[in-house]
Amino acid sequence: MALKLDVRIDLCRILYELVTTHTLELSLFAKCCVTLARMLRREEQLTADDIAFDWRQLYDLTHDTVVPKVWQDNPIQQRSKLKCIVELVCEANRFFPQSAAMEVLDELLPKIQFNSMDWQAIVIQLFTLFVPTARAPTGTSLVTSGAQSTDPQRWLPTIFSLWTFNLRMSVFDAYLMNLVTTLVLEQQGQLQLTNEQVRFVFASGLHFFNLPVSRSAFTLPRSVVVSITDTTGFFRMPANGMLPLKEERAHTFARFIVYTVHVPETLELFEQLVQMIEPFYHPSNNGSWSSMLARFLRYLAKELLQRSRAEAAEDCKVPQDARLTRKMRRRFVVPVRTLAMLLLFSKGEDAVSMSHSTLKHLAELEPDMIFRPLLDTLYTAVDSVTETHRMISAMRALAKLATTLSNFAHYPEGAQHVAPLLMLTLPGIDVNDPTKSYFALSFIYNLCHNGVVFDELVATGDMPTVRTASMEEDQDPEEPPELDMQQIEWTTRASTAQFEVWIDQYLRRVFALMDNLSSSLDSSAGQSTDIKLESMAAHATELVLIQSGARYHPMVARLITEFATSITSLSAVGGVSKVVSAFAGALPELALANLLPRCCEHITEEVANGVGQTPSLSRFTRSHADTTLIWYASMLAALTESQDGRPLLKYKEQLLHAIEQLVDTCQSRHVYSVGARLLYNTLAALTRTAPARGRSVAEDVWNSAEFRENHFRYWGRHPDVADPEFAIEWHVPNADEVAFAQELMRRIVEPRIGQLSAHINALAAAREPSSADSVTLHRLLVTLRFGIRGLGGMAPPPGAPIPDDALIDALIEGDDANGMPARRRLGLPVAGGYVFAAGSAGQIEVADIRRRAAEVAGKALEFVEQRSEGNVENSKAAILLTETAVCHHATERSTFASVRRTWDYGIDGFALDSSHSIMPRLYAERRAQLTHIARQLHNTRFVGAAESTNSLAAQLARLCLSAYSEVRSYAVSALDNVMAVAPQSKYALVPRFLDELGQSADSDPERMLGALRVLDTQPMRRACLRDWRFFPTMVLALCRAQHEDKPQVKKAIRNTAVVQVMHVTAPVEPAAPPAQVCEMVSTLSGSGVLLDAPVAASRAVCVERYDATVTAHAQLVDALLDILRDAGTTWRFAALAGYYLDQLTTVRTPPSPRLARTLAELLTSDLLLFRETSVLNLAQLLGVIKRRSKEACPDIAVAQRRRTLSCPEVIQPEADGPVADSKAYTDLCARALAGDADAISAPFVDNPAAGWLAWPTTAKAYIAPPAEAVEAYNRIDSASQAAYDAVRAELFADGKWDAIARLFAVEGARAAENEMFGTTRAQLFTQAFALFGSALLDRAWAAIEALAHDHERVSAQRAASELVGGLLRGSKHWSQAALDAMWARLVPLLDAAFARLRPDTLVFWQSALKYAFARRDPRRFVPVLRVLLYTRAFDPQAEAPFAEAAKLELLRIALGAWDWRV
Repeated sequence: MALKLDVRIDLCRILYELVTTHTLELSLFAKCCVTLARMLRREEQLTADDIAFDWRQLYDLTHDTVVPKVWQDNPIQQRSKLKCIVELVCEANRFFPQSAAMEVLDELLPKIQFNSMDWQAIVIQLFTLFVPTARAPTGTSLVTSGAQSTDPQRWLPTIFSLWTFNLRMSVFDAYLMNLVTTLVLEQQGQLQLTNEQVRFVFASGLHFFNLPVSRSAFTLPRSVVVSITDTTGFFRMPANGMLPLKEERAHTFARFIVYTVHVPETLELFEQLVQMIEPFYHPSNNGSWSSMLARFLRYLAKELLQRSRAEAAEDCKVPQDARLTRKMRRRFVVPVRTLAMLLLFSKGEDAVSMSHSTLKHLAELEPDMIFRPLLDTLYTAVDSVTETHRMISAMRALAKLATTLSNFAHYPEGAQHVAPLLMLTLPGIDVNDPTKSYFALSFIYNLCHNGVVFDELVATGDMPTVRTASMEEDQDPEEPPELDMQQIEWTTRASTAQFEVWIDQYLRRVFALMDNLSSSLDSSAGQSTDIKLESMAAHATELVLIQSGARYHPMVARLITEFATSITSLSAVGGVSKVVSAFAGALPELALANLLPRCCEHITEEVANGVGQTPSLSRFTRSHADTTLIWYASMLAALTESQDGRPLLKYKEQLLHAIEQLVDTCQSRHVYSVGARLLYNTLAALTRTAPARGRSVAEDVWNSAEFRENHFRYWGRHPDVADPEFAIEWHVPNADEVAFAQELMRRIVEPRIGQLSAHINALAAAREPSSADSVTLHRLLVTLRFGIRGLGGMAPPPGAPIPDDALIDALIEGDDANGMPARRRLGLPVAGGYVFAAGSAGQIEVADIRRRAAEVAGKALEFVEQRSEGNVENSKAAILLTETAVCHHATERSTFASVRRTWDYGIDGFALDSSHSIMPRLYAERRAQLTHIARQLHNTRFVGAAESTNSLAAQLARLCLSAYSEVRSYAVSALDNVMAVAPQSKYALVPRFLDELGQSADSDPERMLGALRVLDTQPMRRACLRDWRFFPTMVLALCRAQHEDKPQVKKAIRNTAVVQVMHVTAPVEPAAPPAQVCEMVSTLSGSGVLLDAPVAASRAVCVERYDATVTAHAQLVDALLDILRDAGTTWRFAALAGYYLDQLTTVRTPPSPRLARTLAELLTSDLLLFRETSVLNLAQLLGVIKRRSKEACPDIAVAQRRRTLSCPEVIQPEADGPVADSKAYTDLCARALAGDADAISAPFVDNPAAGWLAWPTTAKAYIAPPAEAVEAYNRIDSASQAAYDAVRAELFADGKWDAIARLFAVEGARAAENEMFGTTRAQLFTQAFALFGSALLDRAWAAIEALAHDHERVSAQRAASELVGGLLRGSKHWSQAALDAMWARLVPLLDAAFARLRPDTLVFWQSALKYAFARRDPRRFVPVLRVLLYTRAFDPQAEAPFAEAAKLELLRIALGAWDWRV
C-alpha cells in the first residue's frame, strides 16, 4: 500500500536528518540510507516540487567518508558506508535546488589540481554526484546570471573547460561524460550543446574503446607521467581512490549519443564514428576492444528503445522539436544494425549475446529493418550442417527474438515465418549438443509464452499475388514499407498446416532427448547441464501442449502414453517423469485417464508379486527386480505433481491404495521414497491455493469462434492485468478435496506418528537392531516427513492470528518493484490461502498432528544420537523430519527459488517489470504464484517461541558436532533454517559452540568443524556480531583455537574470522536525535505531543546497554593483548588478534593504557608479524589520542596554529585589495627560498589544489610556528592520558630506538632487491613525532644517524628513509626552535645520504621525499630544497652520470609534489 504524500515527505525529511547527523551506528546508518534512497527512487510518488534537500549536509558527510583521517574508522567499514552514501546521493540529487549548482562549483573548483590525479579523481566524482542535473520544477523560471544562477547553460562551459585539463585519461573522461550525459537526459531537450562540445564528447568516447589505432586508454606519455603525483598510498582512501559509482563508460557514451541524436550534428558524427570502428566488429578482428564495443552497441539499442517509448508516452514533457522523428530513428538504426549483423557470428560468446540483445531492442522499434536481412541470414545458418557455430548463434538469436518475431500487431510479416522456423529448428534438439538443444527449446518456450497457438487454420481461396519488389529493390531506409496484409494472412494460415507434423516430430525428439540424458535419481554436480536441459525440455513441452489445439490432443496422448509405458529404464526415469509431469500439467484429465490406471495396475501387480519388499537402505544400488515398480511409481508421482486436486478426486481409491502399498508394504528405499513423494504430491495438490494453469488468453476467449479462426492475430497481444480478458483463475480447495486430504492425513500420516514412536521404543529396548529394523525406521521417518510437508497448506503456522488483507501485493513487495517479494519483514503474518482458518477445528487437528510429529522427531533425534549415529541415512532422515516439522509450512525456499528463476527468465526475455501491468498471461500466473509463495514463506517467521522448538534446536546442535561429515552437513543446514524461523532458539546455543573451539583433553577437530560451520551461518553470525554478550567470547574463541593443526579447521577459522573482522564495529555512544527530528516525528504521529519522555526512556535503555558494551569492549581488548603477549601464540593467531584490535581501536572509546604499552613493546618483538601488527595499530592509536586531545582541550597549542583565513591574507598579507593571485603565491615561495623571513613566516597552505585552477574564498591555513619552545600537544585528553604516558614511557626508554633501528633494518623479510619503502611504518613515525615532539627526536637521533650512515645495507637505507620521511611529516606543528634544531641535524645527514646514493637505495629516498612533501606547503621544506638546488647542484659536466641523474630524480619528486607553487 502506497504511503500518502505528506507522510512520505515527512519520513524522507526525518531519515535525511538522521543520516546527516553522523551519530548512527553503521548497520542502522546503512538501513536508513537504503530506505531513504528507495523512497526517493520512485519519481511518480515524489517529485522535486514536493521536497528539497540541503546538498551541503550530504556533501560534508560524503567528503569526510571518502577522505578519512588516520583516526577514523577502519577503511573496510568506510567502504561499506560509502557505498550506501553514494546510492543515496544519486537518488537525492534531483531534490537539490537548482541554485546549488553554482554553490557546488564554488566548493569544488578550488579543489581541482590535475597534476595530482589520485585526489582529483575523487573531486571529479563529487562533481558528478552533487551538481544538480534535474530539470527545474514546474512553474519556476531559470536565473541565467549571478551567483544564484539556475541555468545549466551558464556553468556547462566550465565543465568542458575542466574536461580539457584531464590529459585524456579515461577515468576523468568517464565521470565528466557521465555528468554531461545525465544533464542532457534530465533537462529533457532544454539543454543546447554547441557543435564543439558535441565533437569533444565524441572524441572522448572514442578514447574509451582502447582501439589499437590510438594510444591506450590506460597509459600516458612519459612527458605527462613525470608531472603527476600519486599519493593515495599515504592516506586511508577507498581502493584506487574511486567512489563506488555504477555507470559504465560505454553505457554513458551510448546514452549521450541517443539523447542528443535529434541534433543533426550528433547524427552525422555518429555515422562517421560507425565508419571508423566498423572494421573492429568483424569476426576476424578480435581483441581487448571487442567486449567494450559489443556492450556499446547493446547500450545504443537499449537507450534508443527507452527514449522512443518515453517520448511516445502521454505524459512526456520533452518539447516536440526535441523529440525523435521516425525518420531520424530509422536513419539511426541502419548503422547500428550493420554493426550488430557483423557481431552475429563473432568468436566471443559475450559479443554474440550482445548482438542478439541489440537486434532485439532494434526490432522492438523497427522490425522490418531488422527481420528482413536477419531472417535471410538465419535461414541459411539454421539449415547449415557444416558450420556448427553459425547454427548455435542462429538458435540463440531466434530464442532472443522469438517474442518480437511472433508479435502480429507489431510485425505482421513475422507470423508467416513461425511454422517454417519451428520445422527448421527441430534438428537442433540433439542429445549430442546440449547447448544447441537448450536454445532450440528456448525458442519454442518463448514463442509459447508470447501466445503462439499450435492449431491449423484454413487458408481459403487462391494464394494472393506475391509482391516481392519491396524485398528485392533497394528501399529508402528512412521510409517504412507498405504491407500487403491479405498476402501475409493467407501465407500465415497456410503455414499452420505444418503444426501437426511438427508436434509429432517435436515430441519424438524430446522423447529421445529424455531417454538418453542422465538420470536425476542420482544427480550430482557433473550432471547440472543435463538437469538444466531436462527442465527446459519439460517446460517447453508443457507450454506446447497447453497452446496446442484440441484436434492434436489424441495424438499427443497416444505418443506420450506409448513412450511412458514402452520403456522401464531407470537411467531415464527422471527425464520421462518430467515429460509426464508436463503432460499432466497441460492436459490433466487426459493424462490421468491414459496413465493413472495403468500405473496403479502395474504397482498392484508388482507388489503382489513381492517386488520391492526386500529391505534395502542403499542410495546408489538398486535391485533389478524393482525396476518396473520404481518406474510406474515415479510416473504416478509425476502425474500428481503439477495437478490441482479436482481431477484427482475421480481416482481417489486408486491413489489411496497405491500410496498405502508403496509406503506400507515395500521395504526398498527407492520404492517407498517414491511412495512418500506421491503422498506429498497428492496432499499438496488437494490443499494448495494457487493460480490455475491457463493458456495465453482467458478460457472464454480461447473457446470463441473468432479466436479459433484467427488466433494468429492474438499472437503477442497481452492485455492489461485489469482487463477482463486477463482473468487469472485461482484454485481454491473445495470440500471434496479437503475431505480427501483429511482422509489421507488420518489413514496414512497420523498413524505413522504412533508407529514411529513405538518402533523407536522397540529399537531402544533391543540390544542390536537388525538391518530390517533400520529400514523400517527410515521408511517411517521418510513417510512422516513427506506427510507433514503435504499438510503445510491446510493450516497456518503457529503464531499471531492472520488478518484478512485480501492478498495485497504491496504488503510484500514494498517500494522496490524489481526486488519482488519478500524483501523486507512485516510486523505481522499475512493471508496465505490456507485451508483452515486459525482457531477452527480443522486447524486445531492439523496443529496437533504437527506438534506430535515434532515430538516424535525429537525422540528420533535422541535415538540416532545415542544409539544409531553410525547409521548415517537414518540420522539424516531424522534431521530432515525435524526441519520439516518446524520450518516447512505450505512451501519452502527451493520452491520459491524455482518459481523466481522462471520470473527472472521472463524479465530478461520480455523486458518485464514486476510492477508493469502488461505482461504475457502465462508469466502473470507465475508472478501471482511467486507473490503467494512469498506470503507463505513470510508467515513461517512467526512460528512462535515454543519450548519444543528450543529443545529440537538443541538436539540438532548436538548432531552438528557429529563425527560424520554428512550428518554434520544436514544438521547445520537444518539448524540454520530452524534459527531463521525461531530466532530465540539460537541464543542458548552460542556458548555451546564457542566452547567447542576451546582447548581441552577431548578436543576433536570434527566437532570444531561442525561448530565453526554453525557459527558461520547467518543467524549465528548476526547474533555474535551484534550482541556483545557473545561477541567477545566468539573473538577470543577464534583467536585461541590454535591447538588444532588440521587444514580444514584452520581454513574454517580463517573464513569465519574474515567475516567477523569485516563487519565488527566498536561501541557507539547513543545520542539523542536532533530536536527538529523529534518535532517531525511528533507531527507525523498526529498526536501533537512532544516525544521527550519516550525518547528519554529509550535513551536510558540504550545508555545502559552502551555501558555494558564498553565494559565488554575493554575486557576484550585486554584479553586480545594477553594473546599477543603470550609467548606461545603462533603468528597466524597473533595476526588475527591484531586485526581485531585494529577494528576495535576507535576515537569513540578511550584508548587502553595496557593496549598502548603492549603495542609499543611489540615494536621491538623478534617476530616480524608482531612488529607489523604493532606498527599498524600503534599508528592508529596515536592518531586517536591526538584527535581526542584536540576535541577535549580547546586551549591545546596545536589548535591555535590552524586558522581559516581569506585567500588574500594567505598569499598577500601586505596587500590592500581582496585579490587572490597565483603568481603572488609563487613569488612568495621564491622569496622564501631566497631567505626572506616574511615569506617564510607567512601562513602555510598545505592543500596543493588551492589556487591551481581557482582560489577559494577562504582556505585552511597554518600560521608560522611560534618561536618559543612550546609542544604542539601540550594538553592531553584526560581519558587518554594513561595511554599517552604508557607509550611515552616505552618510546623514551633507554635503548628502545637502537632496537627499533636494528629490527626495522632486518633484511630477512624479503630479498634485498625486493625491499620497498614502508608507508605504514612511516605513518607510525609521523604520528609519534607529531605527538611527542622534538623530545622524541633527541631519543631517536642516534639511531636515525646510524642507519643513514650505513650505506652498505639496503635495508638500513630503507629504514632510515622511513624514519626521515616520518620525521619531516610529523614536524608539521613543531615550534620554530624545535625546527631549527631539527634542520641543524637533518641537513648534513641528508647531504651525506644523497651523496652516496645507489640505484637500489635511490628509490627509498625518492619515496621518503614524496611521502613528506605530499599535500604540504613547499615553504615548510626550504632547507631540503636548498640542499637539492644549491648544496647538491646539478653538474652536467660531472663524470658520475648516476650521481647527477639522482639529483634530478630527487628534484623531480619535489616538482611533482609542488608543481606550480615552486
